Amino acid sequence: MEKQKSDINASYERFYADRKHTRVYPTEFVVRTFLAKYPGLNLTKPLASSRVLDVAFGDGRNTAFLCEQGYDVSGVEITQGIVDQTQTRLDDLGLKARLRVGRNSSLPFEANDFDYILACHCIYYCDEGQTLLDNLNEYARVLKKDGFLIASVANRNSFIFDGAEELPDGSMLIKKDHYQNRVGYRLRAFSSTEDLQLYFSPLFKNFSFGNSENNYFGISEKLFWVVCQKI
Repeated sequence: MEKQKSDINASYERFYADRKHTRVYPTEFVVRTFLAKYPGLNLTKPLASSRVLDVAFGDGRNTAFLCEQGYDVSGVEITQGIVDQTQTRLDDLGLKARLRVGRNSSLPFEANDFDYILACHCIYYCDEGQTLLDNLNEYARVLKKDGFLIASVANRNSFIFDGAEELPDGSMLIKKDHYQNRVGYRLRAFSSTEDLQLYFSPLFKNFSFGNSENNYFGISEKLFWVVCQKI
């Protein structure tokens, strides 16, 4: 377990360090979900005073966007190095957020602390000995009642699962990764929104779904978008 953690910690810290001086832009689905209105999206938009947690904020592209909307923003990442890099980025932009070290299944915040959680490309990462259900339980712990989870969830047909080994708990052991960050790590995938909703339903309600299928010049990325509320 510790080797798996240390490998992915080091990989992602190097990955974000390489772009720490590069301008970054928010993820499209995040901008659309927070700012736009759609017939199938059942989301109460945040107020300026809303407490929003950005899980696995990476280079801070979505953290900065959330801060610019005037929300009360916190964030969590897996190493202090990533936290420090993104804190510097936010400082340079004149933005403020509380950034801490933590993991999907161990968030360093009090229970019922947040109105919204954003989990962009991260909720399905499972540490050794943990499952996606452990992650969901931790997300639900720090969300207020009726608080919203806004997440992207891996589609089983996405490029990252090419050649992956399916394990008994439904997670996939990654064998190949174009970005060289996730080999040997476990990700949880879904083949349909019906299966996804069934898995999430013990903790969440009021589901809205979207999806994305993009081929970035040979990288076929497929994701589900899910917005739901804590029961």
